[in-house]
Amino acid sequence: MTRSLLLTAVLALCPLLTAGAGEIEVPTACDLLAAHPSDPDRIVAGVPASVVRQDLDTAIEACRRAVENEPETPRLVYYLGRVLFYSGNFLAGMDYVDQAAAMGHRQSQFVSALIHFDGVPDALPADACRAMGLWADAASRRHYAASLAIARHSLAGAFADCDGAPSAAQMQAWVEQQRGREEAQDYYHGLVIGLLLDLLARESA
Repeated sequence: MTRSLLLTAVLALCPLLTAGAGEIEVPTACDLLAAHPSDPDRIVAGVPASVVRQDLDTAIEACRRAVENEPETPRLVYYLGRVLFYSGNFLAGMDYVDQAAAMGHRQSQFVSALIHFDGVPDALPADACRAMGLWADAASRRHYAASLAIARHSLAGAFADCDGAPSAAQMQAWVEQQRGREEAQDYYHGLVIGLLLDLLARESA
């Protein structure tokens, strides 16, 4: 069976129930080829980067088609940005990631903030305050990595010159709400979360 026929068969057989009662959402070829495993808004299990890179041309084509058909679906916009990143087309990929972040897609906000925080030589200046705002929005909506990232960098003083920085108590609440996640049961994740909570508690005392 060819890859295109396999995708057609999978699409026909695996509609998934979304949060809306009775609402059925069918994954696109872009979801199946490029969904990020850490995206909390994904509708399939997700594909590791090493697998996505095996056939980037197919993934890019599938995601371009998906975005043309559903331009207001932020996860698909993000996945197109993801595969363009992997193809080496950084600026185009960043444009789509930023678009999805502006649409409120949590994983896009985390990734966009990560890149804006450090910047990219000769392409993108570092902007800690922009990163802070993106991480804060994602963290307030229970994004795991964003909750840890904003706390870690805030404790290091990265946002001292930014307006509207969240309080230590607010970040403590964001990190605390992650304790029940499956990832947090890992010993090393638990150490990081515990350390952040201890430091934030001292800051807010």
